[in-house]
This record gives sequence, structure tokens and C-alpha cells, in this order.
Amino acid sequence: MAHFVLIHGACHGGWCWERTTPLLEAAGHKVTAPDLPGHGADETPMSALSLDLYGAFVADLASQAVEPVILVGHSMAGAVISRAAERAPNAIRRLVYLTAYLPQSGETLASLARRDTDAATRSERVEIDGADCFVISPDVARMAFYQDADDATFEFASPRIGPEPVHVFREKTSFTADRFWRVPRAYIHCALDKAISLPFQREMVRTTPCDLVLTLETGHSPFLTAPDALAQALLSLCE
Repeated sequence: MAHFVLIHGACHGGWCWERTTPLLEAAGHKVTAPDLPGHGADETPMSALSLDLYGAFVADLASQAVEPVILVGHSMAGAVISRAAERAPNAIRRLVYLTAYLPQSGETLASLARRDTDAATRSERVEIDGADCFVISPDVARMAFYQDADDATFEFASPRIGPEPVHVFREKTSFTADRFWRVPRAYIHCALDKAISLPFQREMVRTTPCDLVLTLETGHSPFLTAPDALAQALLSLCE
């Protein structure tokens, strides 16, 4: 039995895994799909959030598990799980980047996003709790995050998409050879993704190689649009 810890990306919450979690559990595995601080049901104020806080939260969660976990990060959470691995490498069996940012040491999420010239994501700025945040409009979410979703799926997701502090995307990462770099890594490409383009996904994997690379013919959110295919991909990584 494996223990999957599923970490959502920016503006989302643990709710996004609700179609994937039961499939992994039905195969006999344990699943934890938390809300990151300030997301979903967690009420941490936007002004208190940071990439470092996210990484520490996930590292603590992994460290509390009975055995090393398979840590899955979607989109922004690629940087989060990388930080968690730097903090607690012994608690992680494998890192899995699901169409996720895969930063090198010294990079920021913002610097990666700027390099992805094929991405279609646009955001709006608002101030929440004294913090500069970005929000995704329903039109952009439909086009970039859920273009392959049916109407019912999008109607479920859309009102749950929340804000994300801008400064999270400006924090630099720092990784070392004896911690982050010794944790096995896998990458799951989403070939139709419009939020993180496939060419840029491949560029990041070339720069930071992964032991296993899989591809799904989906957009940015396969946890809701193609849960069966995603579950099968994740299950193949614990064989």
C-alpha cells in the first residue's frame, strides 16, 4: 500500500481531487488531499501566506505519515513539493509533478511563468487582507484550466477558485544535492494544457530530469476532467 499526498495548485483547494481520491483508495492506497494554508476551508489570511509556509506545511504532513509518501504537486504546487523535499527528503518516496512548475534553485514561479510564452493564463489584481493577490476570472478559468471539462464539472469548480498572493510567485527556491536532488522524481505531462504549455513542461523536465515521464491527453485539470486516466498514471508510479 502506498500513501499518496495530493497537493493542489494556485487558487484551488483539496476539493479538486475529489474524483481522483476514491479511485486511488479503491486500489488499496491511502490518500491525503489537504487544503494548503489560506485555501479551501483553511482561513489563514492572505497576508500570512508564503511559498515557504506551503512547503513547511507539506513537509510536516509528509513527516507525520507512517511511511514515506508519494507526494503529488499540481501546477504551482510543483514548487511546493520541491520545497517539502528539501525540508524532509526522508519522508518522501517519490515526487510527482502533475503538469507542474519544476523550478531550479534560485528560480521563482513568476520567472518560470514569464518564460512560458505559449501559456494562455491571464489574471486580475485585487487586495485581500492587505496582500496583493491575483484572481482568475471564470472566462480565463474556462479557457486555460478547464477547456476540456463538461459544463457540470466547470460549474462545480468555478465558484471554488479563489485568490492567490502575488508574493508567493516571487519567492526564490533553494535546493541542495543531498536533500531535494536525492528524492526520485516523476513528471506527468498534460498534452493539451493551456495554463502551462506542453513545450514548457518539456523544457523544465530537460532542465531538471525526472526518472519517469508520463503523458495524459488532457488539459490542465485532469483530476476532475480525466480522473480515471490520472489515477491509472499515479498507480503505475507505485509499482
